[in-house]
Amino acid sequence: MKKNRLAGLLACITLAPFAGTANAAPSTIKVGQFTLLLCNSQYTGYCGALELPIDPKGAVKGTVTVGFEYYPRRDTAHASQGVILPQEGGPGYSSTGSRDFYVDLFDPLRDHRDILIIDKRGTGLSDAIDCPELQAGSIAQSAVAHCASHLGSAAWFYGTVYASGDLVAVLDALDIDRVDFYGDSYGTFVGQVFSALYPTRVRSIVLDSAYPVRPPDAWFPTDWAAAWAGLDLTCKRSPSCTALGGSASSRMQSLINSVRGKPISGQGPDGYGKLQPTTVDTGALIRLIDAGGDVYGVTIFRDIDAAVRAWNSDHDAQPILRMVAENETPDDSDPVDFSYGLYTAVVCQDYPLLYDLTATSSVRSSQYASALSKARAQRADLFAPFTVDEGLDSELYITPLDTCLPWPVPPKGTVPGVPLQSKVKFPAVPTLVLSGDLDTMTSATDAQQVTDQFPTATHLVIPNLTHVVAGGDLIGCASSIVLHFIQNLSPGDTHCTAKVRPIRTLPRFALHAKDLAPITAVSGNKASDTQRRIAAAVLETAGDAVAQWYATSGTKLRGLRNGTFSYSGTSTGYKFTLTNDRWTQDVAVSGTVTWNVETNAVTATLTFASDSGSSGKVNLSWNDANINAVATIQGTIDGVAVQGQRVAP
Repeated sequence: MKKNRLAGLLACITLAPFAGTANAAPSTIKVGQFTLLLCNSQYTGYCGALELPIDPKGAVKGTVTVGFEYYPRRDTAHASQGVILPQEGGPGYSSTGSRDFYVDLFDPLRDHRDILIIDKRGTGLSDAIDCPELQAGSIAQSAVAHCASHLGSAAWFYGTVYASGDLVAVLDALDIDRVDFYGDSYGTFVGQVFSALYPTRVRSIVLDSAYPVRPPDAWFPTDWAAAWAGLDLTCKRSPSCTALGGSASSRMQSLINSVRGKPISGQGPDGYGKLQPTTVDTGALIRLIDAGGDVYGVTIFRDIDAAVRAWNSDHDAQPILRMVAENETPDDSDPVDFSYGLYTAVVCQDYPLLYDLTATSSVRSSQYASALSKARAQRADLFAPFTVDEGLDSELYITPLDTCLPWPVPPKGTVPGVPLQSKVKFPAVPTLVLSGDLDTMTSATDAQQVTDQFPTATHLVIPNLTHVVAGGDLIGCASSIVLHFIQNLSPGDTHCTAKVRPIRTLPRFALHAKDLAPITAVSGNKASDTQRRIAAAVLETAGDAVAQWYATSGTKLRGLRNGTFSYSGTSTGYKFTLTNDRWTQDVAVSGTVTWNVETNAVTATLTFASDSGSSGKVNLSWNDANINAVATIQGTIDGVAVQGQRVAP
């Protein structure tokens, strides 16, 4: 699991203050049966907790604390127009851990609407499950078995049905009748179960990046299909890639054939900028391609074809080694932020498996082996163009695969993999399903299956977006549709979806500035062809730093070839500081790049020196949200004016 950075683009933006008076917010407020304590002065949020039985029927003793945060409307002089209930995904992420994202997303509605963020049992403020071996990154069956032993008789009481019951208990305690539900990723799974079991408690439903609670196929094959198709889809939409001819998938196939014979090994900087021994083999490529459509996978789709070409043409391994090293960075998250124990408990209880958990261990293993044999014989294209065994060896979690083999037998009356019985119907309430057509975690096909379950659902597929569209849209199109839907119970005008820009694929990775096309000269330029190639290297170095924000977890990072860059938050976005950052081997770049996430403007003031002796200073600018954005470059190189343009990085 990647670190949850959904709020990263938004957390730095100052939101409107709590309303009405210049006085500080009260330290406590009364909501229903609760007196809530002020716990977030930035957004004026109040915290509370409810103690609930771990087993609502009482057969298993013990309790679980369900924690929540309540953000009251600004206009407290008038009655609330409704309560928005967002739910985060995973399963395992804390919903309160994404408060920045949720509060910012719904901020335009906060004058008249309240926001209630409840952590599902086993996550965040709700007694987050801590299974140390799983949390440390182990996926061994012994680690799963130890987690189950740690949970004991409570192991089967963390599923979505129980989490949905907790949501209702908190709503009842706060005297909240109905909510406008927003869920992303696994939060959409929660939304389906919650609304089906408690249909009178929802006024509207927004399911962002959805997958069905009643999937037709335990392998979820459409997700991998979307990942592989994403290679050519992003290339087709990017002028620099289509100009190459051929296809990105055929170039990737050449790399696959190569690493099958001899994997690429070397040192690659991980997501914290630390060099790690890295191997590019079929498993690494499967995981990398699949991650392209994740929340922060845009850099993968941006860079992957160029990295493949760098190896195929020049045996330049550094770009693909960096991509794999970053994608393989271990997640050292605290269980309060993301609980691997909760993840395991939910998938073993609620997801379809290739074996029956009511059976004995030996029978489960036999069933699993039989299912794999059947897949090899009858479904050889499950991971195409990779083989079924290459897909299995990658340990790609399209399904939990063998994760749950050691999980305990369920209690009587619990049917694994069936969170909702077939007789349970989905409510005829206004429902909006949102998908990105580059989503590889919950494909648009998955989301259509969800849409078909609801009598009055609308499915909107937005081009060029990956997983969780309301958080990845630079122009605010998806978020504006979500807000309109909550207010008016309809999506409204969706023409803005055509303005969501494609991913600008990188033209190429270059070992030296001379290998790059020169920037296009404009009026006033005095720089030579060679100098304009150096300017192109400087521009790509700046663009690479911004692109790496999506792909990394640390704040001080290593340049592709050498040097460093770091980033820090500002009142409107981020500032990147480059120190002898070498995207090519022969041009060292220093200075600052500023990214304004409110306007999407990227500006830079950079100095540079090449190994050939050239040096200079340039200013760069482009708007990152523009379709086929063009960057401007102006300054001096070796004392002469350089004025030019180039496709934005």
